[in-house]
Amino acid sequence: MLVWLGSPQPRNSRFLLLDRDGVLNEDRPDYVKNFEEVRFYPDALEALRFLRRSGAGVILVSNQAGIGRGLIRWDDFWEIHEGVIRHVEQHGGGIAAAFYCPHRPDDKCECRKPAPAMILVACRFAGIDPCRTFFIGDRESDMKAAENAGCPGIRICRTSPQNGACASGEPYFTNLLDAVLSIYGRAN
Repeated sequence: MLVWLGSPQPRNSRFLLLDRDGVLNEDRPDYVKNFEEVRFYPDALEALRFLRRSGAGVILVSNQAGIGRGLIRWDDFWEIHEGVIRHVEQHGGGIAAAFYCPHRPDDKCECRKPAPAMILVACRFAGIDPCRTFFIGDRESDMKAAENAGCPGIRICRTSPQNGACASGEPYFTNLLDAVLSIYGRAN
């Protein structure tokens, strides 16, 4: 597990856990391999700005198998991470910490979602109860990881569920801002 802490002691009392690719930025079938390939969703930047103004901290929890597969170099991975943090801050948001799993699915590690380890470690870092902390992701493995950690999970489905991205009947939001507003409301 790779860990980045924006501060050794988080200042927020409320936190939201988020997946990165597919939630904050466009996911790519060939992986986001450098910062130039990162395409942020405008609603995600607005949601992160809203969260900062609301006093809620944000922690990223993200599988990054491209590292373990040798498709993303370490220097490029950290450049992507630093670019994401910088871009979010430039748009009024903030990231308190990030937890990444660099392993391939066949490595059978304990940190790769749907395993709950990254979520549980993130909650321990922030001093929060997983049962009272939402995790927002865009994949079934994210929802399973939330369930395995005891977190309420919220799914982002940016494409039509008829296209197979979300199971029929499964509740979802089409963007991060609407998901965040469903948790924190519009007025603060």
